Amino acid sequence: MKTLTIWTQKGGVGKTALTCQLGHVLRARGHRVLVVDLDSQGNAGAALLRAERAVAVVITAASLLMNGNLGVAMPDVAFAVIRATPELVRIPEQPDEFSRFHENFQANLARIAPAFDICLIDCPPSDDLRVLLALTVADLVLSPIQLNQEAIEGIVKTLRGTRGVERIREKFNPSLRFLGIVPNMVEATPLQKRNFVEVLENFGRYLVLDDQGNPLRILRRSSIAEAQELGVALPELGRTKTAAREAWAELAPTLDRLADLVMADPPIAEVDHGA
Repeated sequence: MKTLTIWTQKGGVGKTALTCQLGHVLRARGHRVLVVDLDSQGNAGAALLRAERAVAVVITAASLLMNGNLGVAMPDVAFAVIRATPELVRIPEQPDEFSRFHENFQANLARIAPAFDICLIDCPPSDDLRVLLALTVADLVLSPIQLNQEAIEGIVKTLRGTRGVERIREKFNPSLRFLGIVPNMVEATPLQKRNFVEVLENFGRYLVLDDQGNPLRILRRSSIAEAQELGVALPELGRTKTAAREAWAELAPTLDRLADLVMADPPIAEVDHGA
């Protein structure tokens, strides 16, 4: 089982929608998909379970971290969710328990692994202990951003902060690979255009590229939010709504490319970390 952590330190960037819609695409390709919701708001789990497109596992995300003797009996399903519960807010309050939480998380995912091909971990928009733990068990990390100044400034923290990708790789998880950055909720405004130029100039080597060498991006479309609200994949909504079909025509190449990169065997080469 491969593990992809989807994380950015800034909230409101469409991280959960990306997690869910990528999960739908991976499932449609025939992969067995597990989503672990580490955000105490629980939006990823709620969206995937709302229309019963995925099945809830009886164990919780908090128990993956806190319980070292977890009896993990996976249902025989191809799309499953391990839900967030209020207990997750207690995790960041216990930094001295990091080693125990890490060992528990790693062991429990290893027990679960035979039942799934890919695990997507949806993280809270912070750099707290839950994120640290998610990065220590991941094979890959993907960071969606918005094209605003706050999010752009956060890229450095995501990569090189005290709990950034490079620090986690050095101290805890040498096999962790940074899949890259994907601008999300993109709009054709002068401000976003200027900010995209800044991202290209300063962080272009970290952008995820399509097979033609162009940066991936996800446009802001109300149909994506509507699909999330209904708990369905965007193409399913597109069966009855023209706007959703048009949004899916834009989004599908990006999600297909991400799915290709995540499931690549042998693993993808990491994005350039040069100066």
